[in-house]
Amino acid sequence: LLELGTYGLLLYWTAHYFSLELNWDKKLLDSKVAFTYHEFTTWLRTVTLPLVGVAFLSLSWEILVAMYRCACVRGCFWKLWATLQWAIMATATVGLFAVSLVPFTYIDHESNGKLWPGIHQMFGAVERFQVVNSYGLFRRMTGVGGRPEVILEGSYDGHSWMEIEFMYKPGNVSAAPAVVAPHQPRLDWQLWFAALGPHQSSPWFSALVLRLLQGQPD
Repeated sequence: LLELGTYGLLLYWTAHYFSLELNWDKKLLDSKVAFTYHEFTTWLRTVTLPLVGVAFLSLSWEILVAMYRCACVRGCFWKLWATLQWAIMATATVGLFAVSLVPFTYIDHESNGKLWPGIHQMFGAVERFQVVNSYGLFRRMTGVGGRPEVILEGSYDGHSWMEIEFMYKPGNVSAAPAVVAPHQPRLDWQLWFAALGPHQSSPWFSALVLRLLQGQPD
């Protein structure tokens, strides 16, 4: 019942905060973000540390269950061997859990600052080994309100301008996204970063425009 109730709340919150509506005429599911960026950050600040507490309780329960299983092993030697394995694995797991709290709370800087300083020191000591990391290569994109895009336009006469469409960069909203995996479209990918700052931070972009003006096929 608790699990079903959780799924029910998730469905309700999803429908409520994303304004899900069935369009029977067009047979589409319409949605839009029904919360502000401030509301989103407030929610993150509210749930981040409690989620850490829930994860700690879950981990503690698993460790206690494993310890009980060690106590149920028959034979003094095998019980001692099981207990030694439990101690090593429990220590490693608790240490890994502790250092993982730093990248986990990156999404909310206030919660990250409330972590025990010793955890930050532990993370700093093992960060170069990359044993823990945030979920996903870019788990936090460039804002809830959308992401900026570089638009290149070309003209033969200096009066009529047309957008230059790239193979993989987001552009025409009527075109289906191209399937590229496992290929990595480097140029189209770098255009995203070029849109996040001034052109001085992406000198390759000026070279790209120059080569386009020269008509270089490469």
